[in-house]
Amino acid sequence: MLSERHIFHVNKELLDLRCVEMDTVCRRLFAGKERVRLAYEGETREFNVDWNDGVLSGRGIVGFFKNIPTGNMFLERHGDDIFVIVPPEIGFGVTGRDNDVLAHMSSFVSAGAAWMDVYQDAALIKNAGCREDLLCLNHLGRIEKFGYQIDTVSRVFNDFRGRAILADEVGLGKTIEAGMVMTEYIMRGLVRSVLVLTPASLVDQWYMEMKSLFNQNFIRSDDPAFKEDGNGAWAKHKKVIASISVAKRKGVSEHILSVPYDMVIVDEAHHLKNRKSVAWQFVNAINKKYMLLLSATPVQNSLEELYNLITLIRPGQLKTYSYFKKNFVADKAGLEVKNKTELRRLMSSAMIRNRRSQVDIKFTKRFATTKSLKPSPDEKILYEDISAFVRREYASGHLSKMALKNIQERVGSCPRAAALSTEALLHNEGFAGETKDQLAALHKASVALMAEPSVKMLELSRLLKEFGGQMIVFTKYRTTLDAISKFLRQANFDIAEFHGGMRRAEKEAQINRFKNGAKVLVSTETGGEGRNLQFCNGLVNFDLPWNPMAIEQRIGRIHRIGQQQDVYVFNLCAQNTVEHHILQILDKKINMFELAVGEVDMILGDLQEEQDFSEMVMDYWVRSKTGEDMERDMEALGERLLLNKQHLERVKELDGTLFEG
Repeated sequence: MLSERHIFHVNKELLDLRCVEMDTVCRRLFAGKERVRLAYEGETREFNVDWNDGVLSGRGIVGFFKNIPTGNMFLERHGDDIFVIVPPEIGFGVTGRDNDVLAHMSSFVSAGAAWMDVYQDAALIKNAGCREDLLCLNHLGRIEKFGYQIDTVSRVFNDFRGRAILADEVGLGKTIEAGMVMTEYIMRGLVRSVLVLTPASLVDQWYMEMKSLFNQNFIRSDDPAFKEDGNGAWAKHKKVIASISVAKRKGVSEHILSVPYDMVIVDEAHHLKNRKSVAWQFVNAINKKYMLLLSATPVQNSLEELYNLITLIRPGQLKTYSYFKKNFVADKAGLEVKNKTELRRLMSSAMIRNRRSQVDIKFTKRFATTKSLKPSPDEKILYEDISAFVRREYASGHLSKMALKNIQERVGSCPRAAALSTEALLHNEGFAGETKDQLAALHKASVALMAEPSVKMLELSRLLKEFGGQMIVFTKYRTTLDAISKFLRQANFDIAEFHGGMRRAEKEAQINRFKNGAKVLVSTETGGEGRNLQFCNGLVNFDLPWNPMAIEQRIGRIHRIGQQQDVYVFNLCAQNTVEHHILQILDKKINMFELAVGEVDMILGDLQEEQDFSEMVMDYWVRSKTGEDMERDMEALGERLLLNKQHLERVKELDGTLFEG
């Protein structure tokens, strides 16, 4: 009789911490056990099962797992008390045709696109109404999977044949669904090459989530290693994440279009709303077998945008635009629907839309408080002096706009960050004479302010004591993180740290420290991607990113599916700074911090296509001669955002017509 075997994944990334992460299969097999005996190549060891952290630990674990390969292995149960780890190349004791079939199944041999279509057609006939179970579910242990997400992935695979618009309402996890679909196709050997196209602001987030949640090693198109390969990089690298604004450019798009991709994923696909645009035509021309378009707002301005998206996924599904307009559009503006039942039927074979009202998930509230602090006299002088220097150099063109924007942002963070920035500029050989003297004075003033805690530091301490619970403190800069950590330790706060310069094991150790009771997690922008931080419901923006999407991504680390408590966000800024003006329009004009997760991007709308929000704000700042000038420009920007927010409400009404009832 054959032994009972299960496929599980060996992950040794935490072995430096003398533990090994359990995947979903191990958790199921070891359920109810406090200790488990494992055997490999004649050696048997007993390890502790830590259910809080989901790991195995114990004496000899490093030596035992050292020679076990990372990847998929068999776990063979012998009785109730011992599990034998078996390499996949060791067979089940069968011969002939059975062995050939098992070998092909275990290696997931891929065939050409035509054969894959035949395979899927044959599978549909064979199952005759049955649905194939998903393979990916037991291999994604880091993800909390909800029923509607599993159903979506099953429908994409079984019914949509890998081409679909994922149009869930904001905050329901379209990225998770897309990652699950991708994993399913990879595990079945149907996908090897994947291209993810996303707005520039989301490239890093996609990269981190694909790595931490789905164990997929993508490369970013702006990675130095990718750029070193030149134009051949697109063909060389099988899994690439790129900004769509870069990918569609002449000189880049040609190389992408020459590569046959198994799967293409486009996030924020409503940016493809115009089929005459370069972006739409570029995506349409990519050589691809499977495609996922992600958009919470498939219609933003008119029903023509819906037609354009569905035509990308299913060409001919809605016939010609003239036919579509005649049969389904009831007004000149394109916002009134007719023949709703028939349109919904046609949409249902190209688009999946999960709505908050239909899913059994609790969504908590978000409360935000902005602390506009009066800076000390010396802090005020330093900020004004650095701003004057930035304006002069901006006009002269001696320094790049990026470098000047960096120093302006850093002085809004903390004196230590400003000191590091001015010190770097002092080493610029292009500076001499009066300019260098000015820089030296700014550097000296920044260093002098480091001796005492800033007004923001003192307010942070007060906030942490008053809040009582655990809090995450976000900063953009490593230097500011170091300053905050030093100050809080001196004030006897129990803290953990998280930043991009840490190794994986160090990051895990710090996250576990926070989970196990540390009062504060001080983190840079990369804090906690893909990690379950919903046990915390308090967040402080010690400094403020100038792009609202970056602020939203910070808050999204704790205000997301799985959060059981209301979330409290505190923003710290000094009066009459760039950050102060940004918060005035985001908080007062559009109530950004009370919006549903993901709605910020919709309100930014076409603004981001014209110019990056942070660059727009920087232009306003350097050209303003007085505080009144800056207020006037920012007020005009706020009015544009308010109009976009009002338009969003009208789009929601159309959305209800299309998808409700």
